[in-house]
Amino acid sequence: MQATTQVELSLPINSVLKDTYKIKEILATSKLSLVYIVENINEGNQLIIKEFFPNDIALRDLDNKTVVNRLPSTKQIFEDLKAIFLNEACILQQINHHNVVKYIDHFEENESIYIVMEYYEGTLLDKYLKDFPIEDREHVYTSIFLPLIGALSYLHKKDILHRDIKPSNIIVDSEGNPYLLDFGSAIFNKTAENHQIFTSPGYSPLEQYSNKSEQGVYTDIYSLAATFYYSLTNIIPMDSSQRIIEDKIENVRKYNEKVSIVLSRTIMWGLAVQAKKRCSSLKYLELAVIIENTANRIKSYFKHGSSK
Repeated sequence: MQATTQVELSLPINSVLKDTYKIKEILATSKLSLVYIVENINEGNQLIIKEFFPNDIALRDLDNKTVVNRLPSTKQIFEDLKAIFLNEACILQQINHHNVVKYIDHFEENESIYIVMEYYEGTLLDKYLKDFPIEDREHVYTSIFLPLIGALSYLHKKDILHRDIKPSNIIVDSEGNPYLLDFGSAIFNKTAENHQIFTSPGYSPLEQYSNKSEQGVYTDIYSLAATFYYSLTNIIPMDSSQRIIEDKIENVRKYNEKVSIVLSRTIMWGLAVQAKKRCSSLKYLELAVIIENTANRIKSYFKHGSSK
């Protein structure tokens, strides 16, 4: 049923945008957009295009291309969402980091907005992890999380908060390199006035449930710690909104005893419900990962050394 809906809502296959990008495949849909794999007809390479299409309130016009607002009563909502989508393009335009999805272009056409990005052949982190039992995931410390910490540090220096870090927003390519995707919730923190509410159950900190709460580096630290928690346990953390009265979240080590006390405590510190009690710098998480990796290498050295 969903596939049919995608085809009905999407631009026709082989449509050409900006006289350059030919649509080859519908990749994904969300409440705000449709995502396509396209071919650059001038260069022959594959790219990703994200189209502004708020499917609850939008329709295709009779030409099967133009995006129109469905009802007069939702006109302002439509325009507000369009501004948010354009903001995503403007943020991506400012970013150049090897572990963040690469911006190529954005443009307006069909009364909509299109963001063109690099195409990555790979697997989303939640699916990638299924290839490894939880007791055999030490490599994710250095191959996945150190690069992600580096990418987030880079964003934070530019005063950008991602605000939606979760396994399904991280892709791992065929060489094991991670890339942070989907900047639909991202903001320039200092210039943002009221924060638009975007939440992902289990991964969003409490302050993201209010458009008035202060947000900062610690907001992304919570989501990264929640992603780390999931990656080492296969358990999505209890949602922050459910932890206010009685916090029943279990320590990482309950599910994975191979994780050291230092790393597990640092992850749990990153998952503190109250922002003031939460880990406030990515440096602490980075240090815990480095210590964990070093300790594992020493253990491995002695284990294999003694077996010779």
